[in-house]
Amino acid sequence: MELITILLSTLLGVVGSGGIVVDTLAEAALRDQVAAVEQLQVRIDNVPNYQLINGRIDHTRIAARGLEPRQLPGLRIDAIDIETDAVAVDLGRLQQGELVLNAPAQAALRLRLRDDDLNAFFQSPLMQGWLDTLQFNLPGAVGEREQNRYGLANPSLEFLEGDRFRIVVDLQDRVTQENTAIAVDLGLTVLNGHRFALVDPKITVDGEETPPQLLEALVQGAQAQLTLRRLEALGLTARIINFKVRDNELDIAIFARIEPGSAFLTRQPAVEAVPPGP
Repeated sequence: MELITILLSTLLGVVGSGGIVVDTLAEAALRDQVAAVEQLQVRIDNVPNYQLINGRIDHTRIAARGLEPRQLPGLRIDAIDIETDAVAVDLGRLQQGELVLNAPAQAALRLRLRDDDLNAFFQSPLMQGWLDTLQFNLPGAVGEREQNRYGLANPSLEFLEGDRFRIVVDLQDRVTQENTAIAVDLGLTVLNGHRFALVDPKITVDGEETPPQLLEALVQGAQAQLTLRRLEALGLTARIINFKVRDNELDIAIFARIEPGSAFLTRQPAVEAVPPGP
């Protein structure tokens, strides 16, 4: 929805500037909002000025290649395609830097991520910062000191055939300064469009497979969290239309509907996204 905010802010300037090509302005505004992008194309169909004044865009398509978002430094998205249905907003609130929908908005999103780009991101300071915030106990360990004793580092990801992944990470003992290699092989399938199910997972620690009881507990805990329905409490309904791993790439197609009161609409557009008035 942040992309839609930038587009609408740009189009406000179009209304006041007397008919500059909206596609070109929208593309320029989007380029200002990302860290880098190799290719970008924006198409806005059938948008007369009177609809813009009423806060409505009928149909927007955005195609980007080699995009690096500012919000996730170090991550490169190989391809992203977004197509929205009609979007209606409160223009008065938008001029104050706040995106408020007058009606739910719907969009189709397709992402393509390459394994080398993901692995570069996994080695970024941002990812390591996330890992450093994780706290967990190993079986048999109790107390706050034990909870802070272990950390994760050096994650890597490999795409395998059959929609499978291999994740390797080091378990660091901060007391003894020893590292233990953990490898997770698993497949993913999508149930009812919103839940990821783990398929035939295998976990090895220093080359030894984990006991079945521990593996079962880990799988049940992970699957309870791997659902997009958790987003619905925040006013966002998302369903996975397609999910495929092939040729060292992850291809995901998602349908999303965001409600006017969603918490995801609280972010403000950048000031430079709004063209100056005449």
